[in-house]
Amino acid sequence: MVRAELTIESAQGIHLAPANLIAVTADRFNSQIHFKTEYMDINAKSIINLVGGTLRKGDKILCVCNGPDEKEALEAMKDLLSQDLDELLKDKE
Repeated sequence: MVRAELTIESAQGIHLAPANLIAVTADRFNSQIHFKTEYMDINAKSIINLVGGTLRKGDKILCVCNGPDEKEALEAMKDLLSQDLDELLKDKE
């Protein structure tokens, strides 16, 4: 199991489009990936969980990855969440 504290950098927080990007990325890994806050345990592979987590810019989360590719999964989440996901999605259009 690996873990790291991450900060949500996306200006609009995690709404539907960024949640989809996170879930699709997380789903590439065999490891379980969870974002833990003071009040919630969010499955990063679930769009509904991500949107329901109401994560906003500046929120700190503990990203916990557990499984055969946990280190790679954690690095992918670090990379993704360090960006403004709305801008990233806009650039892909």
